[in-house]
Amino acid sequence: MKRKVPVAVAKGMLARVPFQVSFWLCTNENLRSLRDISEALQKATDDVFRYHVNRDKNDFETWIRDIIKDKDLAREIARVKTRDTLIRKITERVDELSSILNRSKTVKAKAKAKPKRKRKGKAGRARHAARPARPAKAKRKARKKLHRRVHRHRTRRKAAGRRRLRQRR
Repeated sequence: MKRKVPVAVAKGMLARVPFQVSFWLCTNENLRSLRDISEALQKATDDVFRYHVNRDKNDFETWIRDIIKDKDLAREIARVKTRDTLIRKITERVDELSSILNRSKTVKAKAKAKPKRKRKGKAGRARHAARPARPAKAKRKARKKLHRRVHRHRTRRKAAGRRRLRQRR
């Protein structure tokens, strides 16, 4: 796979899909993720593989493209004609997406490992306590400013979510 996949998209591709859109294998198994498909294909016979992949159709490619929304993997397995190759390609993609998620977890863990701030002694607390109270008008002004900032942040997050949804389609 050539394109870099964002962490959120990788997480979505590796997630289990709802039962209603799961992949029905002709052995009466319902597969709900890429990992499930690679495991089931390793156990399946060539007859099962030929039922889903033949000259006229490739059920795995269709399901991965439409439900999992992984167009790169779907494009790669569209040309596949053997069970071993299909297993290898799906397993490689699962490993690639898993490594993206693992890297993001280690980056987050490093970011969280910040040194703790030292507590202030009595002098620091006394100085804070001696601060005069704000007048009511200044309090209202500060509250409005904070409200505007929070509203702006929420609006930006919603817009970013809508952009991500559009990109997935």
